[in-house]
Amino acid sequence: MFFNIIINFIFRLVIRFKKKIIIKKLSKKNFQKIYNGEYKNVYFSTKGFYRGDLPSQLLGIYEEQITKKILEIDKINKNKYLINFGSGDGYHVLGLIKKNIFKKAFCFEINTKTRKRLLSNIKKNNLSSKINVFGKASFDDVMNLKSFKDLKKSLFLVDIEGEEFNLFTKKNLNFFKNSHLIIENHEKMMKNKKKLVTKFFKIMRQNFNSEIINHSSKNPFEIKTIKNFSEDLKWLSMSESRPFNQNWLIFYPKKN
Repeated sequence: MFFNIIINFIFRLVIRFKKKIIIKKLSKKNFQKIYNGEYKNVYFSTKGFYRGDLPSQLLGIYEEQITKKILEIDKINKNKYLINFGSGDGYHVLGLIKKNIFKKAFCFEINTKTRKRLLSNIKKNNLSSKINVFGKASFDDVMNLKSFKDLKKSLFLVDIEGEEFNLFTKKNLNFFKNSHLIIENHEKMMKNKKKLVTKFFKIMRQNFNSEIINHSSKNPFEIKTIKNFSEDLKWLSMSESRPFNQNWLIFYPKKN
């Protein structure tokens, strides 16, 4: 048992070391801008910290299935506002606002250090007038915004590590029942709160049509940016460092 723990620890260190090499290579070459995809040329800082999903973000392939779904929904509904619960460093919100997919965004990020990086990225991309930043995800804060008027023209993008099951409840239904929602599903983290999860799905399925998007594979040999990388670095560049197979819940409001 102890031997396995040591081996696993060493394995994680090696991966971390190799991913730092990737981040350094990509950042140095492209001055910390996203290389490819819908968010190409958006400034995205990697200075002063490490996170395992940074290589895929710099390459513009991070959660690309979600980016495609957002654009698909936009063609149908032409949403004006993006409400981002769990914004992180701003990968999605920066790209979506920079590319004029949404008129304005409201970001909620509970982690103080992450929120500072988000604010820095917003400033670097000259988006301070279009993106408002708050702390912990809260429907009260959303509804108190004077510039926010039309929930039917909004999309919720949610990644809050299981807190979605506490926020998207019958009590708060009026806040989001007319909106489109993309929620990263953390059901696997809620083993001791099955009743809460069951209530969440009951409320959502009563009021929304839904679909599930699963995390999908990517082919590193199709990405020209890393064509000169070794095979090990190529494959590690695809990793988003997820602890389990991830899926996202997509909700479309039912028409009355």
